[in-house]
Amino acid sequence: MSQHMEKAGSAGRAIITFSRGWQTLVATRSLGRRGVQVVTGDEYRMTAASFSRYSIAEFRYPNPTKEPEAFLDALEKVVRQYKPEDEAAPYVLMPIHKETYLIARHRQRFEPHIRVPVPQIEHIERVHNKGALAAYAMERNLPIPRTWIPKDMADFAATARQVKLPAFVKLREAASGVGIRKVKTLDELKSTFTEFIEHFKLREKDYPIIQEAVPGDDYCVTALFDQGTLVASMTYRGLRAFPAERGATVMRETVEAPQMEGIAGDLLGSLGWHGIAQLDFRWEGTPESPPRLIEVNPRFFGGLIQSVESGWDYPWLLFQLAAKGHIESVKETRTDVRTETPILAFLATLQEIADDENRMAGLKTAWEQAKGEFRTGSKRRGIRGLFHGVKEYFDVKTRFNQAKQLLEEHEDNIYDVLSRDDPWAALGVLYPLAVFLRHGKVNLELITGEGGPGDSEQ
Repeated sequence: MSQHMEKAGSAGRAIITFSRGWQTLVATRSLGRRGVQVVTGDEYRMTAASFSRYSIAEFRYPNPTKEPEAFLDALEKVVRQYKPEDEAAPYVLMPIHKETYLIARHRQRFEPHIRVPVPQIEHIERVHNKGALAAYAMERNLPIPRTWIPKDMADFAATARQVKLPAFVKLREAASGVGIRKVKTLDELKSTFTEFIEHFKLREKDYPIIQEAVPGDDYCVTALFDQGTLVASMTYRGLRAFPAERGATVMRETVEAPQMEGIAGDLLGSLGWHGIAQLDFRWEGTPESPPRLIEVNPRFFGGLIQSVESGWDYPWLLFQLAAKGHIESVKETRTDVRTETPILAFLATLQEIADDENRMAGLKTAWEQAKGEFRTGSKRRGIRGLFHGVKEYFDVKTRFNQAKQLLEEHEDNIYDVLSRDDPWAALGVLYPLAVFLRHGKVNLELITGEGGPGDSEQ
């Protein structure tokens, strides 16, 4: 055990994984500020949580997807190493990302030494796989977008022409905007489906699903269950995503959504769910159109900062549930909170501004075509084309003000990383920066740890 490790007091100790995640930094600060000793781990160095003043020790582990047995061996060794001498002190294993599923499957290796407040693997498998969730939701007559689940290439060929476009092609097991693409034509649908199979080296049972694109905004219902009883829930609305239309939410605000939270309670409560969950919905915001369930994340979520800042401190609530068997009710809550993820939220803003520039380019093209029509072709076609370009762009002043407003939206937001009492954690941006320098692009598969069975650093 590290020499600087102090004896765990009554507040206890926690082992936290995936320390490169912004949500992990939020969890580390949440527990550390309450006196819990937090030990953070990841397969990479230079992570946000490892730089935090609230991480009293750190460790490395192998990639849980590529080397599951080595990961489990390393984690068990760490759990034994940092076990408090005082057996009465709470000791909790709190996985953050998709290693949650591996730990849930092998929880018997850890439970003699540490408390493991994660859902049962049987429950996770019912809802995490997008194909399984779609089938389960259709069985229970829950509102979801129309979904196609091809069994093989022959089945895909037979159903492709039935798909109402636009639609999304989605990996069955991925998140954070990885393995999802919007398609608008039949050719795009066919090529994307094949590309995903080849890129992620998918077997037939893992072939992507196809889901109709439905209008509305993105809503995220967050929840904590105690053996099937919903004990805490809150919802935030996605204001911006990166990449646009398919990526993770990077700017958000808290909203009231009792109907969606009711669906979450019914869906997971019927399974006897225990622990954290986050459910994605799409909703137009009117009583006439019901919210549509998109997916379930059976673990901590990227927008954890939104919940904590709004009064639902899930890391602390889960720690108490594991340590004491109960939690206090959430009393002080706010709905005027807006948070964002550094770097990615700003990139999303720049992407929106770039879209405006694309419209400007379209206006210039329309003007050149109109001039050509006036000289040698139909003046009517020229006028029609020019007005179409103007309609697309409106005017320069409007676009400038729009860009200015987008940038000003960042002024009062709360960030995942920046904190006066924990400034060194901001060095966690070194990891995504290193990824960018190495790959020449924002590689979400590496930053988020998502991808399919064949994900790699290529």
